[in-house]
Formats: sequence, structure tokens, C-alpha cells
Amino acid sequence: MKRFWKNAAVRVFTAVLAMLAAGSLLSLALRGNTSPFTSAVGLLTSPLQGLCASLAGYAKDFAAYFRSSAALQEKLAEQQAQLDSLRERLVGYDDAKQKLSTYEKFLELKTENPDFKFAEASIIGLDTAGQFGTFTLGRGSASGIKVLDPVLYGKYLVGVVAKVELTTCTVETILNPHVNVAVYETATGEIGVANTTAQFSRQGLCAVPQLPRTTAVIPGAIICTSGRGGIYPKDLILGTVTDVIDDDQNVSAIAVVQPAADFAALRDVFVLIGQ
Repeated sequence: MKRFWKNAAVRVFTAVLAMLAAGSLLSLALRGNTSPFTSAVGLLTSPLQGLCASLAGYAKDFAAYFRSSAALQEKLAEQQAQLDSLRERLVGYDDAKQKLSTYEKFLELKTENPDFKFAEASIIGLDTAGQFGTFTLGRGSASGIKVLDPVLYGKYLVGVVAKVELTTCTVETILNPHVNVAVYETATGEIGVANTTAQFSRQGLCAVPQLPRTTAVIPGAIICTSGRGGIYPKDLILGTVTDVIDDDQNVSAIAVVQPAADFAALRDVFVLIGQ
């Protein structure tokens, strides 16, 4: 308690209250008189009374500010909740749109090949440490998936299953140098084996090497699976030729191919099972 009264701010505030009280008493006692003493008292107390009125006004405004600030915070929280809800709905819409696109492309392939059996799967993981687009699917042997099952996006060849667990599997894409696909060019019928190199893969490209220097394959040509080898069924689209270059190592030519599948945009794919 002693420490409280030693506080300078408390002592000043107490003195102000005492002066106000004294001024009020003197004003009541001398009401109706206009003596110099009364005038002096009024002159002394008027500024203090004005200060108190101002302080009261400030206190009222301060309370109103906090009430309006609380209301504003409540309104902002309400709008944020609405925004979060819209974002969740938009994500759901995007997922549904992506799946619809996947099934539309799949339906065309299924219509042309009614005997094909598929397992639809979502990509649940990417090999960020690698450069060849390897990814993990949320389906495995429990869904009938086996090693060397082709992975498709509609009629586009994506890759092949390389490893299988009970509920997941690992897919190596056609951007992996380990993957070789027997192909043909649709206009000329020329055949070859599509694969890639580390250099081509970094550019998101495949290649069909060992073509004759006199090849009729030109940029814009379509490269499809030939069905040879028994892994990939015939007429899956691998991609489009962007360039034909000479092989520096021998007298052959190389067709550089841009894959048809957009690997960066893939979310859902189909695994061809039961072959």
C-alpha cells in the first residue's frame, strides 16, 4: 500500500481530484456571488473541469473503438470462413474435372478395346530426387497390378509398373532410360524402339534411334506402340516427332519425340491389368 501512494502518477491524480472537490464546494458556497474570490475559484477550477470532460470523452471514444474493432474482427473471421469454404469447393471441382477428363480419354480406349481390363489409380508420390518422372500410385497387387503392366492416360502411354506392393506400386515413365518401347511411325510404317537418354530426359523428350539416314520420318509424325514384345498393346500413342537428327556415333538417324502425356499435370492414370 505504501508503494502505491509513492507512485507519482497516483499522487498527481489524487491532487487533481482534491482540487476539483474543493472547487466544487467553493462554487456551491458562493453561488450567486460574483466576488473576486469566486471569480478566482472559477478561474482555477474551470480548466480542470474541462480537462475531466475531455478525458471522459476520450474514454467513451476509446470504448467505442474497441467495440467497433471487435465487430470488425468478427466480420473478417466470417469472411475468411466463407473464403475457405469456397476454396475447398474449388479444389473439389478441380479434382472432379480432372477425373472426368481421365475417364473420357479412357472410355475411347475401352470402346476400341473392350477386352482390356484397367485399374484406375491416383498418383500419391513423386520421386523428387530423380529426374525421370518416377511416381507412386495408390494401388497395388490387391488391385491386380503386376510388374510390367502398362500405365496409360487415355490412349497416351505414360510408362510401366516397375515395383509392386500390396496397396501401392512404382511407375517408371517413358522418360526413364530403363524403359524401352517397340514403336512405329503411323504415316510411313517405319518401326523402331523408343527410349531416352539422360540428356533428352532432362528436356522432357524421348527418342527413336537407329533409324536409317534415309528415313521418311519427319517432324509432326505420330509415334505409336507397335505391340511387339508383348508388354504394350498396339496403337497406344507415345508422342509426336519434333526433330530428326543424325546420330554422331554411327550412320543412323534419331527421331526426337515429345511425349503425348503431360507428366507435370498427371493426377490419375489407368493401369492395364490382366494381360
